[in-house]
Amino acid sequence: MSISQDLQPIVQDIKSEKYFCFDLSQSKYLAKRLEFSVYQDSIIDTLQLRNYRWQYLTQKKDTIIFKLERKVENLVIIQDNDESHIQELNLTIKRQHKQIKRGKLERWFFGGGLLILTGIIIAQ
Repeated sequence: MSISQDLQPIVQDIKSEKYFCFDLSQSKYLAKRLEFSVYQDSIIDTLQLRNYRWQYLTQKKDTIIFKLERKVENLVIIQDNDESHIQELNLTIKRQHKQIKRGKLERWFFGGGLLILTGIIIAQ
């Protein structure tokens, strides 16, 4: 802060010490300048605090976004694993159906052969 050069203080000696005094209009001017500078300092402090909070929130937001992206990647991996398990289970089911059909066909042949054999035995 600088004070205008046109303010000329009145120098007074009190108990062998020099004091600089100003008249009423100069004092009002100085008081307004000091009050304005205090106001500006409070605005600067408030803005610095807001800036710190925004930086903190931005950092927190970035951290949350990073964690959520990792979760999405993990969920995609889990989904791929689930799909591969489902495909393997479907293949297992198809194999079992083939075995069941083959077993039924074998039973039909065995039953048919047994019936024919029984028919031959009865016919003799």
